[in-house]
Amino acid sequence: MNQDGESRDGERGADDEQSSQVDAVTDGVGRGETGRTSRRGFLATAAATGALALAGCVGGGDGPLTVSTWSGTNLGVFRETIKPLYEEETGDEIEVVGNWENILGQVRQSPADDPPFDLTVGSARDHYLGKQDGLWESIRYENVPNADSIKSTLTANIESEDGVPVAYGIMGYAYNADAIGFEPESWGDLVTNENAENVALPGAYFLNSVIMAAIVADEAPMAEELYAEDARDVDAIFETMGEMPISKFYNGAADMWTAISQGIADAGQYFFAYTVAKAAETEETNLGVSVPERTVGYVDHYQVARGTGNRTQAEEFIDFLLREDVQTTYAEAFNLGMANENATHPERTRAELPIANDDLEENVVFKQYDRIAEAAPNLNERFKQFQTEYQS
Repeated sequence: MNQDGESRDGERGADDEQSSQVDAVTDGVGRGETGRTSRRGFLATAAATGALALAGCVGGGDGPLTVSTWSGTNLGVFRETIKPLYEEETGDEIEVVGNWENILGQVRQSPADDPPFDLTVGSARDHYLGKQDGLWESIRYENVPNADSIKSTLTANIESEDGVPVAYGIMGYAYNADAIGFEPESWGDLVTNENAENVALPGAYFLNSVIMAAIVADEAPMAEELYAEDARDVDAIFETMGEMPISKFYNGAADMWTAISQGIADAGQYFFAYTVAKAAETEETNLGVSVPERTVGYVDHYQVARGTGNRTQAEEFIDFLLREDVQTTYAEAFNLGMANENATHPERTRAELPIANDDLEENVVFKQYDRIAEAAPNLNERFKQFQTEYQS
């Protein structure tokens, strides 16, 4: 099982959805109008006092830096591209491990001063739940000066200063180009296009499917019918989903690819970057990729595990990941969007993903688990009930 509660065969998940633990947000440390301390303000102050670390000063700590990232394609990019670039430049060694399963559990079950990895990727939900359990060290931004270049839409994605956005992705259509009966454009096509049929949606957890349905329902701007606690309209979301031609709720990437290859589904909702990678290696199915103008998004945050002896090096590695040239190299190796506003993206990414901060703000509904944490168990239960009733 991965962070979405899904088994993966080398493909990406989005949130560590295994735990049903839900706690109230308790992080009330000095926040500004956006609900968080301004990184730009912090960095300006640090620079004024001479506290900024030199960008090239990396190293120290207890042995090699162990970095946990998503398994599959992303792991390959880290091992084949990021790791050699870092080690050649710094002379320091890093160990890269791939994880879909139980990232939070591995940290929780480890000794307080000996986490299984120094630095880990995380998404909105596992970051939130880990923060409630004190699993992350606070980020000392004097060691991460490149955070000053992160797109503001991404820094606003979580109510926490313990995770740093490094990359982001979006959900789109993955489809059999030889079998699909309509030209995928908006998610609304699933309701309004009479030729749309046989669509697979992620079924292990509610976030991706429900946010997509909220975008289609359009009862409030940017899925506020889900996020706004005082105006949450879950009925409209599920009524809209009920109008879609769903042939399958899939549980894991292999399940969806099998459904498409066997004609059970002609199209599915899946991660753009991973679909592009899958299409490049697949010959048996003519896989197409299409990204609606308004869609669901996720952010890959990196967070320092509590108790690590490599805290400084972990922070400086985050800074390395955020550097403009490294972000450009990362983007060229994989079709994710980069957090650094100055990074250059390849043509395929630019053609499909919103890149500019304003476009992200206007067209991507990012998963913000902290805004629905208290309602999440009930929402997931209703989603399971919907699947049972829909498939009966």
